[in-house]
Amino acid sequence: MRTNQRDGQMTYRVDGAGENPIVNYEPSITGGLREAQYPTHDEQGPEITGRLTRMRIARTNDYQQAGQRYLLMEEWERDDLVKNFTDLISQCDRAVQERMVWHFLLAENDLGRRVGEGLGIMPEDVAHLDVLPGQTLGEEDRKRLASLGDNPPRDVAQLTMTHCVPDERHVVTR
Repeated sequence: MRTNQRDGQMTYRVDGAGENPIVNYEPSITGGLREAQYPTHDEQGPEITGRLTRMRIARTNDYQQAGQRYLLMEEWERDDLVKNFTDLISQCDRAVQERMVWHFLLAENDLGRRVGEGLGIMPEDVAHLDVLPGQTLGEEDRKRLASLGDNPPRDVAQLTMTHCVPDERHVVTR
């Protein structure tokens, strides 16, 4: 099989893709790969007509899922996340650091406060920041913004964290 893929991990040979084994792109005048002929005609499938509209949906809640995810993490996962955010964001300009703490506080107070403490930024340092141009806050987000840094934890009582990779340290109890 000729895949037109080269130089990945563990590569030990050149894919014999065409007349010239050195060429792994097409079209090439030196005899590289050639696109296969498709058994169908160019115009197929349903005919679609209409107007394409791009606009923000009226009902947004950009921070709820992030906040819930944070609260459903194990404590060691939250510690790792805060450390990673703090280490990486500390390399940015102060204005970027403040904006990120602002976003984290909107998602979940504990996250915003912990990252902010690591950066030396308190909620009162970012409470004056305006909503970004083009950003639309839903009702819940506007309420959280009005009391930035003083919001109660989100209600995650009826939610369960699902993991992509099994976690031997996590025991589900309900």
